[in-house]
Amino acid sequence: MKKSHASLFIILSLALCVFASCIHSNEAKAKQLRTLNDAKQAAKKQVPSAQITEIEMKQGAASCEVSLRKGSKEYDLKFRTSDGKLIEYEWELPNTSYSMQNKPAVSNSTIKKKALKQVKKGKIVSIKLKVDDGLQEYKVSLTKGKRQYTLVYNAKNAKLLEYKWKLVSSNAASSNKYIGEQKARKIALAKAPGATVTKFEFDHDDGIAVYEIEMKKDGYEYDVKIDAKTGEVIEFEKEFDD
Repeated sequence: MKKSHASLFIILSLALCVFASCIHSNEAKAKQLRTLNDAKQAAKKQVPSAQITEIEMKQGAASCEVSLRKGSKEYDLKFRTSDGKLIEYEWELPNTSYSMQNKPAVSNSTIKKKALKQVKKGKIVSIKLKVDDGLQEYKVSLTKGKRQYTLVYNAKNAKLLEYKWKLVSSNAASSNKYIGEQKARKIALAKAPGATVTKFEFDHDDGIAVYEIEMKKDGYEYDVKIDAKTGEVIEFEKEFDD
């Protein structure tokens, strides 16, 4: 009798394991984004009641992008098609502060406090005062865990205009098929000898792996974008650091 009970227990355990495995497999398949409707449903869960304005989902692609609008906010989401995981999230508000152009910009420290409150326990990589369409804005880059954040504030009233995060794979940045951080820094510094690197990121731009590097020297800021495979300088910008 004891052996019979033991055998029955083993059979039941194996059956439960197989059943659980099937459920897990079915759940994984259910999360895959295979159609436009799958992408719509995933986006609607992230931004309920929003209106979808655009979907880009190519057959066999590793990711799909969905744009939405809710009130005056515009959203851009990117999902991994294999498991439906959200890998990029962004919303943006229009900057309508034309009437405040004569008002002085808020301090760098004020923006820093706001950014750290928005991304709790985040690490600020850079804070940059820039001009977009004639209006001053602060662009703040932060990191937290596997996420990179970009926050854009109205420089006049410190209102958050843009909020973005994306997942970053450290393994991808160190892949043998890329030139590596050390060589990328050397290429960037050759464009501005003696400059100090203030920001270094590995990213993808229109499907191309790139290194994005920001530097400062003698009151100027430099932005360099380098092809991570070939080392070619794709973009180079120099502007006065105000």
